Amino acid sequence: MVILRADPWSPDYGGDVEATLAASEGTDIQVDPTIETVDWSTALRPSGGPDGPLLFVDGVRRVELRVLADDAGRRAWGLAGSYAVGAVRSDGRAGYERAVVGRILAIGAAIAVPDLIVRVGSGEPITYRAIAVPGDDPDAPLQVLQNEMREAEGRLAAELAPGGLVLADGPLHYPHGPDSAVVGIAKRMVTTYLVDAPAALLPRLRPGERTPLFALGRQVLDRFAWYQRLIDLREPWHDLSGLVRCEVRMAVGLGRARDLADRVAVALPRYAGRPGIDPRAPQNLTPVGALEAELRRRMGHPELLRRALQAELYRAVAA
Repeated sequence: MVILRADPWSPDYGGDVEATLAASEGTDIQVDPTIETVDWSTALRPSGGPDGPLLFVDGVRRVELRVLADDAGRRAWGLAGSYAVGAVRSDGRAGYERAVVGRILAIGAAIAVPDLIVRVGSGEPITYRAIAVPGDDPDAPLQVLQNEMREAEGRLAAELAPGGLVLADGPLHYPHGPDSAVVGIAKRMVTTYLVDAPAALLPRLRPGERTPLFALGRQVLDRFAWYQRLIDLREPWHDLSGLVRCEVRMAVGLGRARDLADRVAVALPRYAGRPGIDPRAPQNLTPVGALEAELRRRMGHPELLRRALQAELYRAVAA
């Protein structure tokens, strides 16, 4: 008999697991599950609570208008888009730490254009910084927007790291110094990195527990990682629901990585998203969900920006 189990995420956001439930995908993925212990028969349950502030860092991006550039018959796709990154501090009370908004006009085929300046109502002028994107891949401008957001996230995380433990939403796509307490939290299982006994431990994890550390990297090992569950399983969820993969740069050292993993394993379940309220609960942490809403507000109303962009393009063509 085939038994179906539910994914708690809203279908609008894909799923919390997007992997072949087997070995790691790709030959360049390197994994060493023996870095902390060879015994994966039981989960590790650290004791103790947070010893200092937690800072949740995330970013959002949005395409306001897609465009087609024409340079004397040479055409290429592009976009005008915005991104915003920010942080929420939790130290007995919650508050927004800071937020940065950026806007770009990315045009493919290396077509150079000037910055695009628009005005919404009587507000200050808004500048979309022009970027000439090499190649003619129509998705390349969107990747540039994504990269701009990730780089801004990385800069903010590095700036905030001296003031507390930084929990960055998503895998660590950017480098940090060897003493930087930055933990990346991947809420979507795009690739299943563990097999055999280590993989068998994942469905048995409870909130407050973690797997042993394992080393992870593409081509070379550069991160210590672990899995943990945020809330207890509910019927009829599948048994990988509620898992996140956390990771730190290998430069922090094994001892520091173990201390960070223990602290995060204890602290993180307190911030789990609430099913029925957040469509990506429980992996989309409550502070992150609130931060995303605030960052979207700070980017401005998308339809007003879209209209302003269209009006400016019309004015330029008419001129």
